[in-house]
Amino acid sequence: MRANRMGRLNTPAVAALLLAGVAGLGFWLWHSGLPPFRLRQDGIYATGNGARGPAPSPALVDRPRLELPAPARVMPGYVRVTRVVDGDTIIVGDKERVRLIGIDTDEVPEDRVDPNSPGWRAALFVQDILRPDPQVKLQYDKERKDKYERTLAYVMLTDGRMLNEIIIKEGWARTIKIEPNTRYAGRFAELELEARDAGLGRWAR
Repeated sequence: MRANRMGRLNTPAVAALLLAGVAGLGFWLWHSGLPPFRLRQDGIYATGNGARGPAPSPALVDRPRLELPAPARVMPGYVRVTRVVDGDTIIVGDKERVRLIGIDTDEVPEDRVDPNSPGWRAALFVQDILRPDPQVKLQYDKERKDKYERTLAYVMLTDGRMLNEIIIKEGWARTIKIEPNTRYAGRFAELELEARDAGLGRWAR
């Protein structure tokens, strides 16, 4: 009789403890973002990082043409650069499309671009390098044209530096080794590794 009376007396306390435990567990699950305790606005359960809606889309802008001014004088053996297509392709002379050998930059959409994307920033970087004196000398490897009829070249600036090498060194491109045009492949690979380690350009952390 006494045991039954004690059980009846303890029942509300036990219930209160259980309720408090369930409430605490529910709060912890909600705070952790585990389903089904927090649902994002896009109908996807949050993953505990505090996200309460879809990630914002990048602000796209109409892609401008990266034209270059005419140099004061084109030196013998050099050709004028008229436009930058992207980080690894330029237009020289009379609409000749030149693909820089040994490097590959991120793609750039044809119509609208994200100004902060690695591909667009690489293109702007190349434009900035060429703008002061937009003329270059083209050096070739084993093949002079690719299957798209683009000229394949190592692009030399008027100060003697190679544009291909600068782009790799500053972290805006990956190396791409396509036989038989591999004269500087080893050097480019070393520069890419250094840029990665330093967190330069597209490798920024």
